[in-house]
Amino acid sequence: MADEFLTNSKFYFEIDGITDLLVKKISGPQISMDVAGGDAPIGCTKGGVSQTQATIGGVKYNSAITLTFVAGNEAAQKKLEDWYIKCHSEAFSGGKIEARTSRKTGSLTIYDGDGKEMRFDFIDLFPGTLKQIGTLGGDQSGQVAEDTLELKFTKVVRKQ
Repeated sequence: MADEFLTNSKFYFEIDGITDLLVKKISGPQISMDVAGGDAPIGCTKGGVSQTQATIGGVKYNSAITLTFVAGNEAAQKKLEDWYIKCHSEAFSGGKIEARTSRKTGSLTIYDGDGKEMRFDFIDLFPGTLKQIGTLGGDQSGQVAEDTLELKFTKVVRKQ
């Protein structure tokens, strides 16, 4: 069942108050486990058979997802940009920010081929890096203008 979600699926991503964003791609979060030991034998048994042991040496993860979305939906993009500005001070003037009080919740819903849903809720979303494309050059004709937004979160919960 899980393989079906990954191989043939459609998805929808929403953030509190921003439900009409045309998302092309979502990437992250990434989790990896480091293994300690396992490379060298820890001893030998009868017949000269060596034994190894591997244990988890640590877990590395990043609590971020990156949205790639189609530029041109001014209403949704304006909401994202306003939220980003509210959470980040200006480079030269600094000033008050509302980063702690402007956290949001986001939901990623994945639909399998039969329309069944798998949903993940991202708690305490915070805009990290926003990359907006100005214009497409002549060598990029036929391409869609895309913006990217990195979102940090503190918790992810699988709902379905």
